[in-house]
Amino acid sequence: MKVVIAGSRRLPRGQAPRLLIRFLAALSDDDRVMVRKGATTQMGRFEADVVNLCEVLHLDWDYWTPQPSEKNPGRVSVFIRDIEMIDKADLVLLFITPEEAESGYSGTMHLMDKALDAGRPVYAYSVYERGKVELVGDYDPDHLYASMVPAP
Repeated sequence: MKVVIAGSRRLPRGQAPRLLIRFLAALSDDDRVMVRKGATTQMGRFEADVVNLCEVLHLDWDYWTPQPSEKNPGRVSVFIRDIEMIDKADLVLLFITPEEAESGYSGTMHLMDKALDAGRPVYAYSVYERGKVELVGDYDPDHLYASMVPAP
């Protein structure tokens, strides 16, 4: 199984919720975690936390970067990267701030839109202080992953 895990850049470092840790700990050696990274920037704090957890748990992971080109310059390449990640994913887990959940807009929410467009199972969580989480949206019509994704 390939899982996209993404978090808002507004989430503070070290805010990987216990729910995420339990999910990662339940993955098998055959599973792969996909995280995003900017074309010229360091990996976001949340994604860096995910990678560190993958390393500790001996999970395979890779990061996806935008590939700006003349045809797909700048921000367009970020949107293309998101679509390509979602196309390869079996499951998408997203973590956003309460403010982003309320407004419905962020780069991380773009991944949710693309997952929904592609019919991919997706679970989106709002992360509060000290890692408390609330499920703010999901799409898993066949309940393929409901037993794998721990409840908040």
